[in-house]
Amino acid sequence: MTLADAVPLPPTEPRRPRRRAAAIAGIVGVAAVVGGGAWAWQVWAAQGPQPAEALPADTLAYVAVDLDPPGGQKVAAYRALKRIPSLAKELGIGSQDDLRKSLVESIAEDGGCDLPWREVEDWAGDRGALAVVPLEEPALVVALQVSDPDGARRGLAKVADSCGDDEFGFTVGDGWAILAETDEIAEQVRADAKDADLAGDQDFKELTGATGDPGVVTLYAAPEAGQALLDVNEEFPFLAFAAYSPLSSLDPVSALITSATFLSEFSEVIDVEAGGGEVEMPEMSPEEEALWGRMDNYDELTRAEQKELDKELADFYEEKYGEDQPLDAESSDEESFDEESLDDEFEAMFEIPEETRKALEDFSGLGGSARFDHGGVELEVVGDPFLTGYEGMYDGTAARDALAVLPADTVVAFGAGFADGWAERAITRGSLLSFDSSEADLISSFEDATGLTPGDLEALGGDTVAFAAKAGFEKAIDHGPAKDVTIAARVTGDPAKIEAALAKVAAKKNVADFASSVRTDDGVVIGPNPSYLAELVDPDETLGGSDGFEDAVSDAKDALAIAYVDLGAGHWLRDLVGGEVEAADVDALSTFAMSVVAEGDQYRYVARLAFE
Repeated sequence: MTLADAVPLPPTEPRRPRRRAAAIAGIVGVAAVVGGGAWAWQVWAAQGPQPAEALPADTLAYVAVDLDPPGGQKVAAYRALKRIPSLAKELGIGSQDDLRKSLVESIAEDGGCDLPWREVEDWAGDRGALAVVPLEEPALVVALQVSDPDGARRGLAKVADSCGDDEFGFTVGDGWAILAETDEIAEQVRADAKDADLAGDQDFKELTGATGDPGVVTLYAAPEAGQALLDVNEEFPFLAFAAYSPLSSLDPVSALITSATFLSEFSEVIDVEAGGGEVEMPEMSPEEEALWGRMDNYDELTRAEQKELDKELADFYEEKYGEDQPLDAESSDEESFDEESLDDEFEAMFEIPEETRKALEDFSGLGGSARFDHGGVELEVVGDPFLTGYEGMYDGTAARDALAVLPADTVVAFGAGFADGWAERAITRGSLLSFDSSEADLISSFEDATGLTPGDLEALGGDTVAFAAKAGFEKAIDHGPAKDVTIAARVTGDPAKIEAALAKVAAKKNVADFASSVRTDDGVVIGPNPSYLAELVDPDETLGGSDGFEDAVSDAKDALAIAYVDLGAGHWLRDLVGGEVEAADVDALSTFAMSVVAEGDQYRYVARLAFE
């Protein structure tokens, strides 16, 4: 059983609520400012008309694409995408003009129903945006540049006629088409933008201007977006997922802590629910399995096919369970299915933690830009520290130094310096799947799973930590014993305290093989492979002397956290992903680096993917 299997089914008429949920999820999913931003804003504005001019000033979230950016980025973007054959094929990119088609199709696919390229190719411009606007309830809209207003009206009218009522609406004027769920919403957005547009909003100018040179993609989340997400949390509790940063996937410390706590909590829940035995899930009927099998390819269906599948699923479960009916017609009254009670349990399980709630209330916004050059693509974001998940976890400017002393043949690395009191916060800051546990429960579960108190964990982490992996780790993980896995952590700090805390972890079942350690001149290295630990203690060459590493993190000397991946070193990435990625796609990549720098009350996040 997966998490998707456990999520309650949508209502029998899911279109409007689901679109509203998507709109709100987009608020945060897309998620020296004044001084430096003023200059950057002037450059940005010189690009020409932008979708922000067609959207109201109180827009909550905004993702814009510009296929005619300055500095030769259009050519660079085309060449970069062509370097990755499967992506170029998926997007249908045979020439630079095909980028327009890809832009329109990708941006417009959430505008209400299918928008065939043949209906827009004669009038669609080079710019477009998805946005969430705060009407009576937040609405997802599209702004699309128009070169021929009359042609746009004719083409969009055909689309509207084929979609039916309350599925697709639009209005055209002033160089832009606004697409929405209804004509009324589109017209309201256009009218509100005439009164005050997003391009003139001070928050928008400061946040997007703070990210430097303009690019192909512009991101924005308004300060009000955090509260908007909270406002709909009661109706859509699963949107709590949108409150958590994707950067957590690049943070091995948080991942390890969350895994230990979650597995302990989950095992307790299973034990209680099953009376110490295994939970038996009801088997699906062939019809039910067929429906969910079609859901596996949901994203590949047309809008009409998605609507039909939504209806079939809703009708199936309405017929199967009805209103307040038992889960199984043959079940006794005691085993009847209480849908309301189940919903309450899920809402409690996914409730936004108090710390996260406060962070959303105080959210200060986000601005971002994605830029192409002839060497790769770069995403730069300036915004609320909450978005990274690193606030209170990492601090200082030692991340680069922590990585620079690793062996030069390191292919995956993450380095950071810890903030005071980081350990307790990391354990208790609120896992989405903490099953409504209190902070004391989370600490207790973590101690049960690892043998460590928050104080022990802080001692184990030392002052800075650098995780490293050498090519070959990917094969050893799947097929070799622990002692062959070339993954380790280099911790700086008091070696006696680090080793004392490590001994507690090593006493736990199945952990000792991974907890070998060797002292260095400034701390301890920890890992399962003795030979690799020796390399970490005294490497022949270091990352700090590597041109690839230096180029990737050249702007990260003051970073509080850095992730680095050498994608072009041998075939380790191909071996790791197996047949999931084409070899030609992997061979086109050189390095990936991500850094987070604290700048006053905001964080600057820079991610760069370089090509061979």
